Amino acid sequence: MVVFRALGWLLLAMAVAAIVHDGLAWWTEGSFRLLGLGDLWSHLDTRSLADAQTAVQRRVSSGLWFWLVRPVLMVPVLPAFLVLGLFFLWIGNRGGRPETGFVLGSRPPRRRRYRGLS
Repeated sequence: MVVFRALGWLLLAMAVAAIVHDGLAWWTEGSFRLLGLGDLWSHLDTRSLADAQTAVQRRVSSGLWFWLVRPVLMVPVLPAFLVLGLFFLWIGNRGGRPETGFVLGSRPPRRRRYRGLS
């Protein structure tokens, strides 16, 4: 469950980075536009995006690229990372015992020993 929580926090941090990127682009260009998943992939590694497109179109189907993959790549990064991050945090917090800690949860309460006059 720790892996899901870590992945959730990582995706939320990436959503914050996307907000900063979109805000700075709005500040410099003067028009607000959300960064898409395909644009992010293109900024990170243009060659691998082109290779993935070629591989899907040649080996699987060109219709799959145009009807499924391309619309997914047009989804804005901010809501995608935000929703996925919150989903992974929710999955990570579903466990056998309730956890109140920030990332890893808290320890179970200790039993008190009463030593008195009885």
